[in-house]
Amino acid sequence: MSNYQIAVPQHLKANRPKFIINISSWVLKLQKWKINGAIPEEKRVVLVIGPHTSNWDFIIGVLVILSLDAKINWLGKHTIFKKGFKGLLTRLGGIPVNRQDPSDLFSKIKVITEKSNGYLIGMAPEGTRKKVLKLKSGFIRIAKQTNSKIMLAGIDFQKKIVNLDKFFTPTGDLNNDLLFVQDYFSRYSGKRQQ
Repeated sequence: MSNYQIAVPQHLKANRPKFIINISSWVLKLQKWKINGAIPEEKRVVLVIGPHTSNWDFIIGVLVILSLDAKINWLGKHTIFKKGFKGLLTRLGGIPVNRQDPSDLFSKIKVITEKSNGYLIGMAPEGTRKKVLKLKSGFIRIAKQTNSKIMLAGIDFQKKIVNLDKFFTPTGDLNNDLLFVQDYFSRYSGKRQQ
């Protein structure tokens, strides 16, 4: 069990070696990070995380995944899956995304959907670490095509909190849905203020 007392549903247990869980928990505690909320029992969840302003978001995210001993997939730009790192990032749940070929992403997620007893896929809807005026809507399409629930999560560098928060149900009005999620992320302080 992780030093962070958040229950992980059985279908999302990673069963990593204890020393990896303990080291990750120790690093987060040393840096005074807290994890609030819960990992849901639902079998299919798209976890939308923000704001995404720095590479440190990824590092904190990996430490959270390891400390909770959770099996969480995450989407990352294909260029970070370089030779020598690709195997490690894939074992950590990474799914490379090439924005030039979105159909490839859906086929990868379909394979995960068919292979697994359930999944949680994390993604940042900004699609970049730079300030964006409008979020990308891929998370809504992925959730719809895979019949997944959407859960919102915030990362706050000022308060040092990762908040696994609540479910979001799209209304069908894409612009309003994206504005709602963007407003949700505006409550959190990213590593870099945008």
